[in-house]
Amino acid sequence: MDWLRKHMRNHVASRASVDDSRENISSFPDAAAAPSRDDTSAALDLVSQAAEVIRSIQDHAVESETRAKALAESAIEKLQLAGARVQSAEAARGAAEETLSELGVRLQEAERELTRTQSRNAAAEIQLKNAEQRAKAAEARAISAEKAVSQIDNAIRTHLVGLQSDLTRRSARAA
Repeated sequence: MDWLRKHMRNHVASRASVDDSRENISSFPDAAAAPSRDDTSAALDLVSQAAEVIRSIQDHAVESETRAKALAESAIEKLQLAGARVQSAEAARGAAEETLSELGVRLQEAERELTRTQSRNAAAEIQLKNAEQRAKAAEARAISAEKAVSQIDNAIRTHLVGLQSDLTRRSARAA
């Protein structure tokens, strides 16, 4: 609105300087005679309407700018939130990768321990089989030794009974 006032002042001032320079010029009656009051009133109405349109355009521009700023701020906030979520997701992914790596190391160690345990179990089974075979051999030897002891015992008894019978006979003869 201020620019329109300035423009009109400049226009009026330039018209005044043109009017001053026209003093030396003769006027001829023509269609450019002094405007009537109706023309002036109509021109003022048009200026007033133009000013209203300009104000409306300016108001609309201000509203549009306000909406644009609000949208921009909202977009910035959403971008910041998205950035924070991305950082959070990256941190979670890093932690998951670290945990996965640790689990991989533990799994490898567990596999190595399982292999060692299986080897020890296989060795223990072989030792058990060997011990069972030695026990069976020892049992067979014990059975064989018991038979031998029993045979020796029987032989000793038989010889002692025979000796006792001989002594009893000799004592009975000698008596």
